Amino acid sequence: MFAFDYECSSNLVSRLRPMDKWRVYIREALTQIEFAQRCYSDFERAQAAGDVSHVFFNLHHFIVHIANIDKLLGPKRGSERASLLAGHVDLSDIDLKSFRRLRNHLEHFDERLDMWVANYDGHAFFDMNIITGARGFPAKVFLRALDGDVFKFHGEDYSLRPHREAVDRLHLRLTNADA
Repeated sequence: MFAFDYECSSNLVSRLRPMDKWRVYIREALTQIEFAQRCYSDFERAQAAGDVSHVFFNLHHFIVHIANIDKLLGPKRGSERASLLAGHVDLSDIDLKSFRRLRNHLEHFDERLDMWVANYDGHAFFDMNIITGARGFPAKVFLRALDGDVFKFHGEDYSLRPHREAVDRLHLRLTNADA
């Protein structure tokens, strides 16, 4: 198998050489990490600017890229990908699986909205709100909200910081594995 060897951040072709199959997955994970990091940086800029629409736009994409990384590097046991990656990827102390559930919520947003509408009983409705320590509101009122580093979606809370830190640790590990 031949492939162009390139640096993910600049996507410049540097040389043509044989490539181990496991590196295909590592490099795609590095690309997804780069995209996730960009989205998170854009999320922080949008948050600082008070641009609510871009806050949630970038959070959505950050979550999708994290789920892609998790799916790439956490294949089903016994699969060809699992055997190719064995011994090349250290995922100890890195858990991105909780974002799979959130990604599924976002990918099936229409169904979540159907459930919210079916259960609506006249209570308050928060959607795409940036809040600070809101207290006394039942979880069911939050469709999408951001409270500090917690993304609230459809009654569930997802802390962003641990996932951002896990992405940074994984970036370093994969960069070293691909060297």
